[in-house]
Amino acid sequence: MIKISSTTPLNNGTELPVFGFGAYKVGDKQSGEAALQAAFECGYRHVDTASIYQNEGLVGEALQASGLKRNEVFLTTKLWLDEQGKTETPAALERSLQKLQTDYVDLYLMHWPHPDSKRLQPCWEAMQLLLEAGKCRAIGVSNFSRKRLEELLSLSSYRPAVNQVECNVFHNQQELATFCRSKGILLQSYSPLARGRKWGHPELEALSAKYRKTEAQLMLRWCLDHQIPIIPKSSTPARIRENAEIFDFSLSQEDRARLDQLNEDFEVSDWRPDPENWY
Repeated sequence: MIKISSTTPLNNGTELPVFGFGAYKVGDKQSGEAALQAAFECGYRHVDTASIYQNEGLVGEALQASGLKRNEVFLTTKLWLDEQGKTETPAALERSLQKLQTDYVDLYLMHWPHPDSKRLQPCWEAMQLLLEAGKCRAIGVSNFSRKRLEELLSLSSYRPAVNQVECNVFHNQQELATFCRSKGILLQSYSPLARGRKWGHPELEALSAKYRKTEAQLMLRWCLDHQIPIIPKSSTPARIRENAEIFDFSLSQEDRARLDQLNEDFEVSDWRPDPENWY
């Protein structure tokens, strides 16, 4: 059975923790430090942030205060739309490294595909150079549809290691996951809990009673049982601990299939950088 410390290999050999802490909207210094401290105490060893979250400095400070060695924590950050470009991308990563108080990140992601597709290739080439320079250990993308991935793959022989997308029981991304797998790209889930908007669903309630686990724990375990790494987000220490208590059970094949049937392509975020031309 997998553990909180378990990892999965990326296509360049880098090991990605299957479980991590999502730092989205963890911005208040006091509560943010408490949340990260609780996460480290529970055994979280992966922190996912982004330049647009404006909390890389908080993450860096929390890591320094944790007493953990740099190589004990997997750090992911992402570059925003206006940071995508031949010169913009290296400068963006340098800013992130300074805030994170480290000389490298483990995974660097393009946060969204830019509306101007002409910026895709120079950004991706710049990310590859940063990889070669040791500024990051792996590079990838986030929020890329199959068509966007195909566009990127047509421009470069270097494949993204990760595609981080919204994925959960109610938006299971099965087709995209299959495509990513066929290309050696790992699909990683953010919002694995659908931000709690589906609590009280009859199937979740029934299985919660059966397994004596919370609905949140069932949703997180569903992802792991489908070999989808997760980065659940919470600012509450009690919920951070609850999210980590999913390694003492697994769903039966029958119950996993029951949850598979709940997919309705439900998205908790409808924001797009270019909604009129999104695909």
